[in-house]
Amino acid sequence: MSWTREDEINWTNNNPFRCHLGIKINWVNDDGGSEIALPVTPELLQAYGMVHGGIYCVLIDTVLGTCVRAHHQRDAGPITVDLNVSFLRPTGQGEIVCRGEIIKAGRKVMVGSADVLDAEGRKLATGRGSFLMRNE
Repeated sequence: MSWTREDEINWTNNNPFRCHLGIKINWVNDDGGSEIALPVTPELLQAYGMVHGGIYCVLIDTVLGTCVRAHHQRDAGPITVDLNVSFLRPTGQGEIVCRGEIIKAGRKVMVGSADVLDAEGRKLATGRGSFLMRNE
């Protein structure tokens, strides 16, 4: 049995933080790749009318956690131990997506990379994260 989009949706629906932000799952694959989406609302903007950089960080961290669960085909209890984000371009409207993949799958630590994109496919931010498996 593989970890499916429906499994991740159920997991997301039980995650108050994801629900509060309005994060949706677009797709999850068995190789540990996934895409999430977030509609930009006024509450996510900073004083200059652009999406707050912390939202990019949240999306990268969130999509990579999804990738880890997809790779393990279950909830391995990933804990973020390192997150690096580079901000490339601002946005202030529409829907943004974040696509991630696992780039190194160790037994106890996994590393993934992700990109945040606007509706036109322009890269807004890129990042990498390391995750420790609690349930291994």
